Amino acid sequence: AQANRSSWAIGDTPGKYQRLGTDPCSSFWFYRFMEGMKRRMGQDWRPNKAIGRPLMLRVLKKAEDRIEGATSPAELNRWIVFQTYAMVCYVVSLRGCEGLLLDLSGLNRKRGVGGEKYVVIALLGKIKGETGDRSHLLPCVVKTSSGIKVGEALKRLLDFKRSTGQVQGPAILDVNGKIYDSRTLNDAFLEILEDLFDTARELFSASIEDKETVRKRVQAYRTFRRTSDSVAIEEKVAQANIDVVNRWQTVERAAGSRPNRPMRQHYAELELLLKPCLRYTWGM
Repeated sequence: AQANRSSWAIGDTPGKYQRLGTDPCSSFWFYRFMEGMKRRMGQDWRPNKAIGRPLMLRVLKKAEDRIEGATSPAELNRWIVFQTYAMVCYVVSLRGCEGLLLDLSGLNRKRGVGGEKYVVIALLGKIKGETGDRSHLLPCVVKTSSGIKVGEALKRLLDFKRSTGQVQGPAILDVNGKIYDSRTLNDAFLEILEDLFDTARELFSASIEDKETVRKRVQAYRTFRRTSDSVAIEEKVAQANIDVVNRWQTVERAAGSRPNRPMRQHYAELELLLKPCLRYTWGM
């Protein structure tokens, strides 16, 4: 409590602090409080940046290396889950919190339905007006034009989860069945990015000057989706295809009201939207 009423500084001896004054507005706690308020109220606005596709591919490759080098079931689970999470968020344009909805039972139920042409990514929840499933179903190519093997990653995730007795419920779980939170997944993302910043600095944009900027401007919450949106534009994916991929999100955000989207999409069945989804995900 005293630390909140006066300002403190780290002394010469580790673990020791020296009082600098009694002004409550100069305390470290008050500084952190004001920083949080500025970000919350929009005065200090630091939107998550997209990263280039080459860097995104290297992130997935680094996760693959960690999977191959895992020395324990917990570590293996961590990197399998992170790689699948990052891959899905990027390829089908999801925010980080939406990627947490990846559904084991839906993935298992739809496993193999697309043969060698496509896989179905199932997210917890149900779109009003769609019948037969309690999941958002997002078709996706088995392998993207840049070589991302979505089908293989989902198969490995399902096989590993089945080996630990996890066949239903959320897929983004630790080896003991506890749900990973956004911070844990973001820490894994930043761990890889900081490693790449040391070894492949040329993959980062010029505005990313140091690791501190990486931590502030690149986050799992929006970076994957913004990267996906940027790549879609770069690859000249038609706006109609982009709208279809984001279709389920507009319904979810509408919270029971009629979502704001083109009229033709209100009555389109998911099966009829297969080709637009595959065109979008192929571009990734």
